[in-house]
Amino acid sequence: MEIPHSRPTINEEDISCVVSNLKSGKIATGGEVRIFEKEMSGYIGALGGVAVNSGTNALFLALKALGIKNGDEVVLPSYVCASVMSAVNNTGAKPVLADIESQGYNICPKSAAKKITSRAKAIIVPHMFGAPANLEGLLNLGVPIIEDCAQSLGGEYKGRKLGNFGVLSIFSFYATKVLTTGHGGMVLTDSKELLEALEDLTRYDCRPEYRESYNYSMSDFQAALGRSQLRRLGQFIEKRRQIAARYGKILADCGQNASRCDGEIFFRYIIETDSPDKFIEKMGGFGVACAKPVFMPLHNYLGLDEGDFLNTVSAQKKAVSVPIYPSMSEEEIQKVEGSLKIVLGG
Repeated sequence: MEIPHSRPTINEEDISCVVSNLKSGKIATGGEVRIFEKEMSGYIGALGGVAVNSGTNALFLALKALGIKNGDEVVLPSYVCASVMSAVNNTGAKPVLADIESQGYNICPKSAAKKITSRAKAIIVPHMFGAPANLEGLLNLGVPIIEDCAQSLGGEYKGRKLGNFGVLSIFSFYATKVLTTGHGGMVLTDSKELLEALEDLTRYDCRPEYRESYNYSMSDFQAALGRSQLRRLGQFIEKRRQIAARYGKILADCGQNASRCDGEIFFRYIIETDSPDKFIEKMGGFGVACAKPVFMPLHNYLGLDEGDFLNTVSAQKKAVSVPIYPSMSEEEIQKVEGSLKIVLGG
């Protein structure tokens, strides 16, 4: 039995909802998408949102809605997926990288503060691996925040849903994300003006005058899957937390730090080791696929001095992710547990 690092959680109800939509003959962008936008907005507590075809394009549209353009600067962490920087580059703005905190893997408010200039128009705040960032410290910096909730749908910060703090928030529904539509994403906001800007940016035809716009639409059959998944989101998160608690006990028994933060949903379960490659190889020998959670820090792509990113460098040298997702069977969970005991205990 080989246990993949990540896997979607699809059941018969999901399949039935998609098949029903396909049989309806109304499969483009229509009623299902509009309802999905309302349901997601209601769940997060936002005024409204726009569903699109990827999380990356959701972030791009969020930046465009803020009017970000060539000559502007956007602050973001180095320790994040490269697609976040791509969204910034696609606006013509300059990505300005900050370090992460010494505890956890989220952007450090003090590092971000040092990178803010008069040209800074936004800070992108990913809640890495499902753990909430230090929003209080970041909100005090006086620059509009875009919350990147691609890995944290359902997470909370001080009792409020993540995605409820920034001027805009974005979500990804890729195949192995917290909730899936295959590919897909969404932008949410509590601002009427920004919502109108988002809607205008995605209105790509039937206009009396030409304006810049983008055909990034989500399809109705994707939205049908997303709505079905959203109804089970609470179950998904509970299963992730149950598995995390079991892994945490093993780490504690092996003398490892298993402390976590409030509101975390455990999109990834991260373990730190002095030799991630050896850990991945050993776990793979037991049929358990593990991976480095970030392929390469962004400052490496840009050739920046590692002295400004000491916590990022440390995370890249030590962090490794083990399988954790709602579709894991009891047999699979036990196999990961047994493998961890051997690898960490040996």
